[in-house]
Amino acid sequence: MPRLSVIVPVYKVEKYVDSILNQTFTDFELILVDDGSPDKCGEICDEYAKKDARVRVIHKENGGLSDARNFGIDAAKGEIIGFVDSDDIIDASMYGDMIGYMDEHDLDVVCADTYVVRNDKKKFNPRYNKDMIFEGRNAVKEILDGTLDNAAWNKIYKRSVIGDVRYPKGQIYEDVATTYKFVFAAKRTGYLCRPFYYYFKRKGSIVASSFNSKSRYDCFKGYKERLEFSIKENLDCVEMCRALAVETALATLTAFYANKEDEDSDRYKDVVSFLNVNSAKVKMNLKGKKKFLLWSFSNCRIIHEIYAFLSAMGKRI
Repeated sequence: MPRLSVIVPVYKVEKYVDSILNQTFTDFELILVDDGSPDKCGEICDEYAKKDARVRVIHKENGGLSDARNFGIDAAKGEIIGFVDSDDIIDASMYGDMIGYMDEHDLDVVCADTYVVRNDKKKFNPRYNKDMIFEGRNAVKEILDGTLDNAAWNKIYKRSVIGDVRYPKGQIYEDVATTYKFVFAAKRTGYLCRPFYYYFKRKGSIVASSFNSKSRYDCFKGYKERLEFSIKENLDCVEMCRALAVETALATLTAFYANKEDEDSDRYKDVVSFLNVNSAKVKMNLKGKKKFLLWSFSNCRIIHEIYAFLSAMGKRI
């Protein structure tokens, strides 16, 4: 059995598999999940499987990123699970170094860092200035308060911490709603201050638009669930989780105004109800634009609507 399973959901993308197959660590299987792609991706996946015995291909009806990842998890044979998005690339030493760090320190999850690539320029902002190890709940606090990132793809997980947790099907920002659960189940979590993962920001990506009301609401749902989780587990990051959820709710409301969301919709009512209950509790913690949005929500909705309209039109205010 391979030690590592790397899961790649594939949809309308034909590149970037080579950076995984060229890893210095070789004891892995690469699971390419063809999520009902309408182009030639399925055929390309099959060609890779013919050339390299480590490649397995799953063809399925389109169900979205979460569904594809879940299929990969269920099919995986490795004791360690990793994810790569099919429009990104990884450094050749990524999995070798991460698994070495996991073995050396008896870790259940290892988080690496990331280059953000936009217009062929890469940027690296480390989460910490050195390698770190977190015991138990200290790691999930780092995720929930935003210090460690939510991304699924720059991490490796022992299968035991994934358990029966799966990504929410059909939900965008699925990492927000899921990664912290894996980390919460870990006894020890490590962070490597090295940018092994190259995350490409493109205009056509699922989460590229700040004014996509569906994606913004999905993000809000994830942060709302995180707040509820922190309260339930009596974590010491409740107020930070509340502030992040309120900030996301305000951004979601801005997207709703920009897209003229029906005020009678369940989504609109959910966001407004949340803000009515929680906004006063974080008022002193918000600054700049976020504080302005909270003020306009509470005191002058028309100002918030004008801001949303101008922002959606690309105006700087």
